[in-house]
Amino acid sequence: MESRNRSKGAWTAAIVIVIAAAGGMLLFGHGGNASATVVCNIVVNSENVNNNSVQTAINSANPGWTICVGAGAFPEQLTIHTAGLTLLGAGSASTSIDPPTVSSTTVDWDSSSPQTPYDPIILVQNTTSVTIKSLGINGTAASATSFTGCGTGFVGVDFQNSSGSLISSKVTGIEYPPALLGCQSQLAVLAYTGWFTTGFVPSPMLTVTVQQNTIASYGKNGITCDDPGMLCNLLGNTVTGIGGTSAIAQNGIQLAYGAVGTIQNNHVFANNYTGPGSTLSWYGTGTQSTGILLYNQGGLTTVAHNTLSQNTMAIVEYETTPTALKILGNTITGFTGYAIIANGAPGSTVFISNNTINAIATGAPGILVDNGTFNVSGNTITHVKFTGTQGASQVVCGTGAFLTCGTSTLSIATAAIQAVSEGAGGPTDVTMRLDKFSADRLTMSSLAMPTGSVTMQLVV
Repeated sequence: MESRNRSKGAWTAAIVIVIAAAGGMLLFGHGGNASATVVCNIVVNSENVNNNSVQTAINSANPGWTICVGAGAFPEQLTIHTAGLTLLGAGSASTSIDPPTVSSTTVDWDSSSPQTPYDPIILVQNTTSVTIKSLGINGTAASATSFTGCGTGFVGVDFQNSSGSLISSKVTGIEYPPALLGCQSQLAVLAYTGWFTTGFVPSPMLTVTVQQNTIASYGKNGITCDDPGMLCNLLGNTVTGIGGTSAIAQNGIQLAYGAVGTIQNNHVFANNYTGPGSTLSWYGTGTQSTGILLYNQGGLTTVAHNTLSQNTMAIVEYETTPTALKILGNTITGFTGYAIIANGAPGSTVFISNNTINAIATGAPGILVDNGTFNVSGNTITHVKFTGTQGASQVVCGTGAFLTCGTSTLSIATAAIQAVSEGAGGPTDVTMRLDKFSADRLTMSSLAMPTGSVTMQLVV
């Protein structure tokens, strides 16, 4: 860790606070670019003797103020309660919030009693319209000193019952030491309302925007957006997992438990679990990693124009109640399980259109739809095979699957597009618009469980 000037003379923000309180403003040249100058109410250039320069500035700020943080590494944990506050760094490579250790500043509002303590590097709590921009948030040092077990969660940026934005920043090192990497509560960016504990749904919805960030070296999830009343716009981020690992099943982006949003123009790579219980079959009883996971999202969500590579399952939706979903224009390569899974509920409507899927590395199946109504059109699916990691077929129910079907075992053939109906789960209706469909071999397979039905309509 680099040396820091902790002399009293290095604490320039105190002078700026006095000026700002008197009505004056300072101009902050962001990133050395004069055209990007902004008005700063408070400027923090280095640490003070009490080692809390940025937090002191936050505590001194009025609603709507901008705090500009100069280049350097700031060894702090931060908590923000002030509405409309902007925390602006000099660039994610120049300004780093880099605590040597972290402690619990809140609890996981969605955990059962006793609630799990959370150690976020930046906590935005019970407030609105907070912007964090052009910062590095680095948990590497804190990870090595602060955790001895799975009983405490580690978060990079935590929007807790709050709205706001994280923009042009880098979040890294939000992972426990190697011996504890299997712990679940390691989340680089988290936005949630705490509905599971409070039952309260914000109205209007809380909106969190996560845009143009670099997120890497996380334990469980790169970006997590949960709970009813939460709307997340996840735009243009680069999210990179560990790669093939037996330690933990990672998810690049998770939107779940009643949250809704737009997931667009992100690059999501290398979320690939290879450990005990790993499976490439959606219907297996094991554990899987995903690039983008939608789990019981709350309403219309769009997943569009993302690039996904080297994820076990690239895009996965799982629903127990009807929903609406659009999966549009994504580019998917290097997956080993499936490119797209839409496992809905009766009454769900899902559009899967204009995606480019290349399975040359593995010969894995392309699209699986199960329960609901699906419009599958304009997709390019190549290099699906009847051999390779998936084999000629996959067990859907019976031995080795989480569905039972009496004493028999039912399997579905490997194909570019697979359609399944689970019987009690409801029918599956699939519309294929072949005027725009492209595949190196047009292979489709369907399976209806004993009380289910599959209807496949081909539109040429």
